[in-house]
Amino acid sequence: MGEALRDIDPAIELLFVGSSHGPEGAIARAAGIEFEAVPSSSLTKSLSIKNIASTGRLIAGVFRARRILSKFKPDVVVGTGGYTTAAVLVAAKSLGIRIVIHEQNTVPGRTNLWLSRIADKVCVSFDLSAAYFPEGKVVLTGLPTRKEFQSLRGKAEARRELGLREDAFTILVVGGSQGAKRLNELVMDMWSMVNDGNTQVLHQVGKRNMDDCRSAESDLYHVMAYLDMPCAIAAADLVICRSGASTIAELTLAGLPSILVPYPHAVTGEQKRNAEYLVNRDAGIMCEEASATNGMLGNLVIDLRSDPDRLRAMADASASLARIDAARRVAEECVRR
Repeated sequence: MGEALRDIDPAIELLFVGSSHGPEGAIARAAGIEFEAVPSSSLTKSLSIKNIASTGRLIAGVFRARRILSKFKPDVVVGTGGYTTAAVLVAAKSLGIRIVIHEQNTVPGRTNLWLSRIADKVCVSFDLSAAYFPEGKVVLTGLPTRKEFQSLRGKAEARRELGLREDAFTILVVGGSQGAKRLNELVMDMWSMVNDGNTQVLHQVGKRNMDDCRSAESDLYHVMAYLDMPCAIAAADLVICRSGASTIAELTLAGLPSILVPYPHAVTGEQKRNAEYLVNRDAGIMCEEASATNGMLGNLVIDLRSDPDRLRAMADASASLARIDAARRVAEECVRR
């Protein structure tokens, strides 16, 4: 979103405030954005020593954020959820600074639900989310994604770059940047069912799962720790994946049909609800992990592969949900007076 803000006004100054123990500092600095850290820790509803300590860190985070904001003097503070965001936005409210929050998922997290009471605007990725927030504050923007997803290369070019056959039915499997052990197992086990000699799999398994998944490698089954996702998604005919908000946004920008296996332990069940958003619009099929078998997943792949008209209809439905200008829309809300 930093690029979108600078497209609106190249003179805009940006400061990223995040956790002292997360990866955001390195990410911000790599993007050329100044970074400051504040202490934070998750809270639960239970009374415990850990929760008391977390509350102490949250209070310390508010005071630290007040000092940072008083020095930087921003016109607006943007929050994306999480406990670090809570400290920064509470500090911003105490200083009278305009607040914009963005909710990624269909079902909001607890932090954003609470912060929406003090926010001036709430940007949402899905129209369904509006019902959770104060009336009059919500703006449907979509979820900002990497700029590369707005101009994907053609299938043939992407497949050449990835060393894939240009003429084979191509399945992309991705469980997130860290991979997903159970999803990996389901897909590897189903491969003997769907391997017809003209189908290939590009499987991002995550670095920690490489040793467990190398045995699946072949000329048609490509196992990678990490993938250049804009290139990988451009190469695919079908995606088997989790259903985080970023994944949903990327699928729709690429106009791809999908088999969605939601992460079953999400706190608010948001991945299942995200998946249902595509399923209810005929853009995807859901296969819940608890009841999934390799046979069930394999049959879904075979049915879709043998029905090009259905695949095309799902792809068209997916593309119709894309919000290409999401970053610009959020940026416009940030600079709006």
